[in-house]
Amino acid sequence: YGATTGQRTVTVPTTGSVAFTVATTDDQADEADGSVTATVDAGSGYTVSSSQSAATVTVADNDDAPQPEISISGGSGITEGGSASFTVSASPAPAANLDVKVTVTQSGDYGATTGQRTVTIPTTGSVAFTVATTDDSTDEADGSVTATVDAGSGYTVSSSQSAATVSVADNDDAPTPEISVTGGGGITEGGSASFTVSASPAPAASLDVKVTVTQSGDYGATTGQRTVTIPTSGSVAFTVATTDDSTDEADGSVTATVNAGSGYTVSSSQSAATVTVADNDDAPEISVTVEDASATEGGVLTFTVRLSAASTEEITVRWYTAPAYDRTDDRAHRSDYQSAEGELAFAPGVTVLTGEVWLEQDAEDEPDEYFAVEAFLPGNFLVPDAVGTMTIVDDD
Repeated sequence: YGATTGQRTVTVPTTGSVAFTVATTDDQADEADGSVTATVDAGSGYTVSSSQSAATVTVADNDDAPQPEISISGGSGITEGGSASFTVSASPAPAANLDVKVTVTQSGDYGATTGQRTVTIPTTGSVAFTVATTDDSTDEADGSVTATVDAGSGYTVSSSQSAATVSVADNDDAPTPEISVTGGGGITEGGSASFTVSASPAPAASLDVKVTVTQSGDYGATTGQRTVTIPTSGSVAFTVATTDDSTDEADGSVTATVNAGSGYTVSSSQSAATVTVADNDDAPEISVTVEDASATEGGVLTFTVRLSAASTEEITVRWYTAPAYDRTDDRAHRSDYQSAEGELAFAPGVTVLTGEVWLEQDAEDEPDEYFAVEAFLPGNFLVPDAVGTMTIVDDD
């Protein structure tokens, strides 16, 4: 308290007593009350009272105690279902219980009771509290619980320790991703068919998925099973190249099918995707011929019809029997055969088919006779595209 201490001399006059003072300093420090004591020392010409050799004057402090600074610390990380621990401390410890406002927040959805609450710091200087979390069955990202000291009355908030965070670990297994595949737009032969394989939800780590590629037609696609790897972003694209050939053929397609595998399930509605492949080659010019043939009367005459080139589509050739107008004698106009007509359906790739005509039997010795088989390609109904001469050999 700034009193001038040490030994001093006072002079007692003949009146028998003397007063003196000891000054103190009025500072701004909060401190405990104190005192100033004066003690009579032994000396020459007097004795010291055995009962009143010292006197004490109390000195009261007149400064307010400083406001405690409040800080907060958090405990170790927890697993969902556990309780996050926090400790709120006051420095210096308060002279009486001190109410402090704290706001609790959470990252994620772990069922913590959030919002503002009041904790009371006793004169020991600190108090602990907990925030409970819920153990659910949902797979989710790890989260956290944070407690932040709010401004309030009777204290200040630490600038470096105003908040504390406790991590919360999820304990639920991630659901098995469901794999689906989609295809891009149709292509022309020589292009690449595009496919995208997706996982829902996205995998926590790269996931290998088995896919089988097939094709309809012959477009040079690399078929068979392959493995595609889906990253944590949830989808991956791949392509299947086709060959630009010079063969006219029917349009085709490339199909990618997700196969069963480890670590995933296959979508029931999007397990396969198909990309159409358009042929870009012109169809060849196709002509027809009817080969000349012969048979003995009373039998069956078999004739042959040929296409000049194979087709990728079915071609139906109509045929009819007719008089052999290209012959000038009357043997071309006799009717020792049964008039007939029919159709020959050439499947893709087929170039040769045969037809039959029944011949009449007689007992007349006569020269050989003739008739024609006329062939018509699709769309032609007037002039035959080919004519073959059929000979009826007499057996009399």
